[in-house]
Amino acid sequence: MKIAFIADLHGNWPATCALEKDLLLQKPDRIICLGDIVGKGPSNDLTFDWAASHCDLIIGGNWDYGLGHRMFPADVPYWQQLGDRRLDALRDLPRESELTLSGRRIRLMHGRPVMERLIKVDNTLEEIQPFFTDADGRPFDVVLYADAHRQAMRTVNPGLFINTGSVGNGLGVAYCCYAIVEAEPGDAPAPFEVRLRQLPYDREQAIRDAEAMPRIPRIDTYINEIRTARYSR
Repeated sequence: MKIAFIADLHGNWPATCALEKDLLLQKPDRIICLGDIVGKGPSNDLTFDWAASHCDLIIGGNWDYGLGHRMFPADVPYWQQLGDRRLDALRDLPRESELTLSGRRIRLMHGRPVMERLIKVDNTLEEIQPFFTDADGRPFDVVLYADAHRQAMRTVNPGLFINTGSVGNGLGVAYCCYAIVEAEPGDAPAPFEVRLRQLPYDREQAIRDAEAMPRIPRIDTYINEIRTARYSR
């Protein structure tokens, strides 16, 4: 079984189009989104609709819930672009899920709000370890998450800690990033492969799209992040 794990589309339509083209080549059996399909960028209605029509599962992220619950008055331009139906759907997204592949129990989440603060793959082991245990004290073998926008994989004492990277707002590398896992369904031990993919996309078009939407809050910081792959807020 081949599963594509995507996240953090963030209203970047050119990056989402590059992702779609690559997925057609990769032919995954499932597409799972680990959240933040909206926010920051200019084309949130498009990235929401793409994720809703292409993903087998969408986990909610901090931006999804913030907009869905209409938490911040400055976000009115997002609300107007998305409309009530999409905002209601964002509010109701699940916070996390799990899979069992090749004998490994895999935790799926965006990051925040399950994580109280932003956790990166290079955080200390003491900060990472708690996410390998569920509320009933049962262990996970793999934690697959997003949120930090920095694609990475780390082997720690509990297992694999994997960040998919960001489709539309990559930091560290100015690419559309996502992950592919190939494994066998079920509890039986079997090969388990993770591939971290980085795709070029039309960043100049993404910047033009953003410049055409000056009402989007802090659109200047989004443009700078697209240009430099450096966090700008």
